[in-house]
Amino acid sequence: MTILSRSPFLALKPAPVLSPPPAGKAHVVSGVIHRLLQGRWRGGERLTEEAVAKTFSVSRTPVREGLLELAALGMVQLRRNCGAVLQPFGPPQLLEIYAVRTLLEVEATRLAAGRIPTTLMDALRLDFERLRNENRPDEGWNLDQMLHTAIASHSGNSRLAQEINRYTLLVQTMREAAGKVLSGIQSTSIREHLEIIDCLAQGDAPAASAAMRSHLQQAERSALTAMASLSAGADDPS
Repeated sequence: MTILSRSPFLALKPAPVLSPPPAGKAHVVSGVIHRLLQGRWRGGERLTEEAVAKTFSVSRTPVREGLLELAALGMVQLRRNCGAVLQPFGPPQLLEIYAVRTLLEVEATRLAAGRIPTTLMDALRLDFERLRNENRPDEGWNLDQMLHTAIASHSGNSRLAQEINRYTLLVQTMREAAGKVLSGIQSTSIREHLEIIDCLAQGDAPAASAAMRSHLQQAERSALTAMASLSAGADDPS
């Protein structure tokens, strides 16, 4: 196994199916989600292509693409000759997101057990153990994304992988908006990821699926806490 010496983390390349959206489109998607989470925009408000393009300094093409992506995630509703209308985004919607994410990723984990190359599993384990032993955070949740991407891309189901990628981008944007609110769960997350890796490496599909389910349940609770903190900050007039 070869670990790149120039970086403390393994330089994993996601499968093509899991590649992120174009920069302009991603900017629109993340920007809208940030504003919803921070209470700057609220459900029921109308978005026009012109206004969104001006807000994010992009052309109308990435705006259209971004709104379509947001509509697929249930974040906006597209209306003919009316643009887009922001949908309510609170704890009930967050629970729905994690319910779907759990369905997708638990199945992907079951399918991926025994399929992920040993060298990849060993390298990921080494990087997560380094974080744990040095008591360091997973900066930008990079290793988290690498592991979840590896699982999805080795599930053998490209459509499943595409849907997981859609929700992974959403969750990552939510993490960025939450910022330091989620920093306290890093040690727990690293421990859970190591458990998932061990089960996958052993080819134990039931145990790996159960570990993933437990991990996502913890992530759901943390996301609800972060949302409550962000909402409290948005409502604070000081």
